[in-house]
Amino acid sequence: MKAYSYIILFGGLVFACCKQQQKTIIEKEKMINLITEVSLAESYAETYVLKDSSLNKDSVLKQELSAVYKVNSTTADQFASSYKYYSGDPKLFKEIIDSAHARAYRNKDRIYLSTTVK
Repeated sequence: MKAYSYIILFGGLVFACCKQQQKTIIEKEKMINLITEVSLAESYAETYVLKDSSLNKDSVLKQELSAVYKVNSTTADQFASSYKYYSGDPKLFKEIIDSAHARAYRNKDRIYLSTTVK
C-alpha cells in the first residue's frame, strides 16, 4: 500500500514539473518573432553602434533586448529556456530559425529604410 502511495506521489510530481515547464515555453510563432527581433537588435548593436565610438555596444544591446522582451511580454529567462527547449529538437529548431531568417529577409527593405538617416 505504501509503495502505491509513493508511486502516485512521484507521478504527481513529474506531472506538475512537466506542466510547469510547458507554461514557461514560448509558443512556436512567438518564438519565431522573438528570434527575428533579437537578431535585429544584435545587428543594430553591431552595425550602427560601432559607428559611434561614444556608445558601449554591450549596454546598447542590453537596452535593445530589454525593449524586445518588454514589447513581446516575455523575459530573458523565458526566452533562454525556450531557446534551449527548441534547440533540443533539431528539426523543429531549424524550422524556427529558417522562418525567422525568411521573415527578416522579407522585411529587410522596410527595416533598412526605417534606419537610414535622411
